[in-house]
Amino acid sequence: MGIVPRKRRKRHPLQDVKRGVVLFLLFLGLSTITHETFHLLAGRFLGYHPEVFYGVGFPNVYGYVKLDRPCESPLHKLIIFSAGGIGTAVVLLALWSALEDIVAKLLLSFFTFMQLAYGVLEPLYAWDVLGVEWLGVLPILVGMLALVTFRLVYARLGWW
Repeated sequence: MGIVPRKRRKRHPLQDVKRGVVLFLLFLGLSTITHETFHLLAGRFLGYHPEVFYGVGFPNVYGYVKLDRPCESPLHKLIIFSAGGIGTAVVLLALWSALEDIVAKLLLSFFTFMQLAYGVLEPLYAWDVLGVEWLGVLPILVGMLALVTFRLVYARLGWW
């Protein structure tokens, strides 16, 4: 294990694609469950009694946390709404540093930055500064930008 991947081995591109699809689905499920769990834990820490729901509706995997009462202060909104994205980004970053597989690292760069974007944007949504339609688009765009950037960096370092 380590931050720097081993020398790349000869592979067929189709093998990387198949492994990438499996890893993508795995990381998507992991990030969704972790994201909502951090919202749940933050709500409980602040004295609320939240309920969590996870669902799958093609093509989305989603979840949400419902609080038993409205947030008591803007600070509570900030903590609860940002906990999901920031907490998940920390978990995914730790996973990124532990793995050597370059395809996994590339996908984790996408999910980590996407979750960081959620950590920043969800409080703005809670304060009615940002509409829900932006919450569905902007984090994915941030993740895609990170994916392309990291792909170029990995190629430059000779990892890919």
